[in-house]
Amino acid sequence: MKSIVTKLKQLNLTTGLFLKPTAVAVDIGTAMTRFGLDEKGIVLREPTFVGKNTRTGQILFFGNEAKDIYGKSPEYVSIIKPFENSIISDFDATVALISELLKKSIYPYYRSHLIKKGLAAYATVPTNSTEVEQRALQEALIKAGFQHAYLLEKPIASAYGADVPIFFYQPAFVMDFGAGTVELAVITMGGIVASKVLKLGGDYMDKLIYNYLHLKYGLVVGEQTAENLKNKLFALTDSKEVFPVRGKSLENGLPKSVRVTASDIREALAVCVNQIVDGIKELIETIPPEIIDGLIKSGIVLTGKMAHTPGLDKYISNEVKLPVIKARKPEDATILGIMKLVSEPESLKRVIIYS
Repeated sequence: MKSIVTKLKQLNLTTGLFLKPTAVAVDIGTAMTRFGLDEKGIVLREPTFVGKNTRTGQILFFGNEAKDIYGKSPEYVSIIKPFENSIISDFDATVALISELLKKSIYPYYRSHLIKKGLAAYATVPTNSTEVEQRALQEALIKAGFQHAYLLEKPIASAYGADVPIFFYQPAFVMDFGAGTVELAVITMGGIVASKVLKLGGDYMDKLIYNYLHLKYGLVVGEQTAENLKNKLFALTDSKEVFPVRGKSLENGLPKSVRVTASDIREALAVCVNQIVDGIKELIETIPPEIIDGLIKSGIVLTGKMAHTPGLDKYISNEVKLPVIKARKPEDATILGIMKLVSEPESLKRVIIYS
């Protein structure tokens, strides 16, 4: 009798493990969407863009295809960023994009399984998101094809992906520099002590560069050209690099070429960088004094693509009097953090905000 009971228990345990949903790490950013699987790593990186037929309402282009024709599409095709400032701005476009990327990156692995266990999404939200915005993301993920959707706070995932010991009593300061927002957070023992979200990310910087060229050189360029200039020339060092740019003349609308320098880009973005530094100082002012000593030891960890900006770490360190360290893979810190947490169920339970 005992042997039968033991076998039944073993069968139930095995079945429970066997039918556990396949966990998918989902990092939907303003500029880039990433999917990850625990056993496969990061399986997708594509821009968060869709192309919509304004006459029929049909979504025609997704990801790379949509970004490639951004600014070049015919009038009836509207290129949309369904995520703005890390929050859903177009629900239907978000569902369509996630569904398409899911089919492209996850289904090939999922369909090879003998038994379909269902898909569980683990995604992040900014610390200033409302309950309505969080529920909207959950609903979008489920409508796109996931059976379950769980949410985490983005700074927690970013810090863990940057190998910061967030469950330790030692405080950690993470600065996630994204396309939509710059998110600042002080974390200790798995929770956020203080946070701040600044809408001064990469997209805002692109607009500043666009306006600067417009005013200084009388040159009209596209958003992708402004982004390219930022990626190539923006440095908080004494860089002397020059990059030729072609656009339209403001005077007569004819083609015009200008040689843009690194100092031009520094000048265009100087105010924005100083606003970010002011935001860091304001956040430090709000935290308990006992935490400051720990921050002097651990410093600020930079994540996000903009963390690669030459001289950014030293500039911030000089201004706020704290050491600043760039994460090993700053642009992938969030998705790596989600995957790492998913592989550690006990740690995951401590940080999930919606399940």
